[in-house]
Amino acid sequence: MAKLVLNPWLEIQNMRDEILRLMDEVESKGEEKSECALWKPKTDIYETEEFFVLEIELPGIAEEKIEVEIKGRELRIYGERRLEKDVCGSEYHLLERSYGPFARKFIVPEYVDTREISAKLQKGILVISLLKKKHISKNIKINIEEG
Repeated sequence: MAKLVLNPWLEIQNMRDEILRLMDEVESKGEEKSECALWKPKTDIYETEEFFVLEIELPGIAEEKIEVEIKGRELRIYGERRLEKDVCGSEYHLLERSYGPFARKFIVPEYVDTREISAKLQKGILVISLLKKKHISKNIKINIEEG
């Protein structure tokens, strides 16, 4: 069974990222796709021995409506979910699902290789996997030569 490791620093980083995103919106005056985002899909982030993985809930969205890009260490996911049904003359009693453009941005750790990234849409979940760089032992023994 997978264990849940709560990382308070990850929440702080997410808050920091959100503040930076809001500051970017003010500065860029409508230039970025994320500014028109109406909702943020829920995301789980975990890592295995080999990969850093993000799982983003995107049910009902075709893969051609999703964009994934990475710039430096910033991973960006954009897209849009449209209300497909013709509701002309209809009256909704409840509308809980989110529609319209969405965007998410994440700063990935330095220990992942941003050139080795894959994305798959499986049963409404976008799975993005980033290969971890090969770890070098933190303690490296240095041989001392006689001089």
